[in-house]
Amino acid sequence: MISLIEAELEFESPMNWIKSIVKKHSAMIKIRDIRRSEEGVKDLVDFFVPLNTADGSQKEIFKLVGNQNNSMVMIDDNHTTAIVDADKCAICKTMLNWDLFLIEAHTNGVGDIIMRLLAPDEETVSGFLGRLEADGVKFKLIKKHNLNKKKEITARQEFVVRTALDLGFFDYPKKVNLEGLSKRLNVSYVTLAEILRRAEKNIISLYLKKN
Repeated sequence: MISLIEAELEFESPMNWIKSIVKKHSAMIKIRDIRRSEEGVKDLVDFFVPLNTADGSQKEIFKLVGNQNNSMVMIDDNHTTAIVDADKCAICKTMLNWDLFLIEAHTNGVGDIIMRLLAPDEETVSGFLGRLEADGVKFKLIKKHNLNKKKEITARQEFVVRTALDLGFFDYPKKVNLEGLSKRLNVSYVTLAEILRRAEKNIISLYLKKN
């Protein structure tokens, strides 16, 4: 039976522009895909920003894309998708040399990258992490598990809860409300409320079982 390994890692901001946009515009950035092209390594990236910073962030994103206007699309007032140059990203270049699949990658509140990867075996994960260490890439292994193992909450629920936590949804007073969070995640208000309700129930149930 094939057993895939899922690894979650936290990287210090691999490229300066990521931390810059996150800090200056309170943005959340998601890397959807990493590819090698004739021009070098490219990332397909989603940018989510509050409505009041959209103009400034658009200009900064445009500088990243350059004159390739067809490589940038404004989905709505707070969401832009673009293809950006990732040749200077040691993480991206190293990933392409290993048998790894990107599940998701997104920024936290300070501009570091949380990345979830899928590997065919333990040897691949160990080799990849060893290569990162040899290259001087700063990272932290958050968790690693066999994909066949049943998780207490789904990947989507975990992503939503982590994002809500990073953005201050659970703070008192809240730094972002449910409506603001739904815009940042590009998820409807009703759907987001249901995801959070189910995730909170599962997390609380797990805590009570362990205690």
